[in-house]
Amino acid sequence: MTEHVYHALLQMLVQGVLKRGSVLRIDLLAKTLDVSPTPVREALARLATTGLVQHEARRGYTIAPPLDRKQLAELMDARRLIEVAAIGRACENGCAAFLADLEKALDTQRKAVEAYQSQKDEGGEDLAWQVMVADLRFHHTIFENTGNRFIRVMSQALSAQLHRIRQSAQAGISDDRNALEEHEEILAALRTGDRAVAERAMEKHINNVERRSELDLTD
Repeated sequence: MTEHVYHALLQMLVQGVLKRGSVLRIDLLAKTLDVSPTPVREALARLATTGLVQHEARRGYTIAPPLDRKQLAELMDARRLIEVAAIGRACENGCAAFLADLEKALDTQRKAVEAYQSQKDEGGEDLAWQVMVADLRFHHTIFENTGNRFIRVMSQALSAQLHRIRQSAQAGISDDRNALEEHEEILAALRTGDRAVAERAMEKHINNVERRSELDLTD
């Protein structure tokens, strides 16, 4: 139940259903989600470790302010350090099952982007969420094939921070097609079996994400 509530609150935060600076009242959230206060309290405590919400004595939980440009730069630097190394390790492992799983993740992302593009003018908040989930699934597939359980654990913390980039943006998703094209390039690079080629493709992707994110940040 806590896991379900965590993901529900995460989606509400990223989509802007819960407004910045507002106090997150456990009783009201429990009523909205039709659950008891306990899983809400546990989910908020978990979200506080991601930076998406903050906890203050006597005030409770509030939505964190948007990332500033220095924080974004640090986050993207962390992504380069972790993800470039991770794709190099996954490339070295090089099993056919990994490439098949990554192709499947990419196909899911492609379908999510197509669905979002066809309906985004009519709202499409849930479809935008599916695009974000599919994007992260692609990256997690790489982490899962590093052969290192601790890298997978680190990837979970990184994912939460990527959601915070979305939370900090002025508008919704604006780079879904760009990200899809760059993921296609990453898969093509992995198929060469050349670790350096794969690492360059991932670094290029992260650099591009950073540039796009800078444009989306609120001032």
